[in-house]
Amino acid sequence: MYDVVIIGGGPCGLSTGLALQEKGIRYIIIEKEAIVNSIVNCPLDMRFYSTSDRLEIGNIPFLSQEARPTRSELLKYYRLVTERQSINIKCYHKVNRISKETDSFTVHAEDRIGSEIVYQARMIIMATGIFDHPKRIGVAGESMSKVMHYYKEGHSYHGQEVAVVGGKNSAIEAAIDLYRNGAHVSLIHRGDNPYEGIKPSLLLDIRNFIQKEKIKFYPNSSVKEIHDRSISIHTPEGLVSIPNDYLFSLIGYQPNTTMLQSIGIEVDPSTLVPTFNPSTYETNVDNVFLAGVVTGGTTNRVYIEDGRFHGLKITEEIERRLV
Repeated sequence: MYDVVIIGGGPCGLSTGLALQEKGIRYIIIEKEAIVNSIVNCPLDMRFYSTSDRLEIGNIPFLSQEARPTRSELLKYYRLVTERQSINIKCYHKVNRISKETDSFTVHAEDRIGSEIVYQARMIIMATGIFDHPKRIGVAGESMSKVMHYYKEGHSYHGQEVAVVGGKNSAIEAAIDLYRNGAHVSLIHRGDNPYEGIKPSLLLDIRNFIQKEKIKFYPNSSVKEIHDRSISIHTPEGLVSIPNDYLFSLIGYQPNTTMLQSIGIEVDPSTLVPTFNPSTYETNVDNVFLAGVVTGGTTNRVYIEDGRFHGLKITEEIERRLV
């Protein structure tokens, strides 16, 4: 029996674990993949827009070569924090269901070889984030192996016909990198242009590549159907078919509402923001709390920079109840 089970081993889950640990509260973190898996899924050469001090957890300094750290620097930082602070985390343990008892919870999980493991706790903290659950286009062919929802690097796509769907930072970054690695890139966006709301460092390149038609841009367009060697696109001029070897659907991510709702947490159907008390982060289910990006649903209003502090308020409330 633990005082707290934290589900999710991202930066906000780790930060919450450190806060509980400092107060001597018995906890365990259960993570279905590697620690900070959302960062693992980022492009290999990615440099974060946030400065290193805004990504620190547990008051442990993070020094990077430049003000804005790279993916590899950030992964190393979180690994070192986990190791040196002896954070109690079980990776590659997937939670299948949570059942509520009279005054406790039972978490049913399985390890990487399928063996069932059961955890019991007085309280639950959901720090599941949103980046493990990509939004779907919802068209025929989306389940094909050539369709991907995360972008790593462009080398493998040299000389290939590659479509990128989306108009935010992740899609623009992928389109630029693919072009620089020799892919034939098409960018498909529902809006008029992809220039608003993206990182300033991307703006000059994407505008230049589109204007010079180095990247073929389809504005006010959407994918109708995905085929083996082509895709069909709805455009203002009508239905267009273009050759395609690979497609990156980078249209955003959303929380795992199925898990949240399975234990009774209410979720706004339009924003997928769960119901919680902003003072304590407790949900409408007694003794179930939320930490991190999951509190923002699909609004994109909560990031690591904010979510890393949620654990402090949660810990204060849990400590008060345990006393």
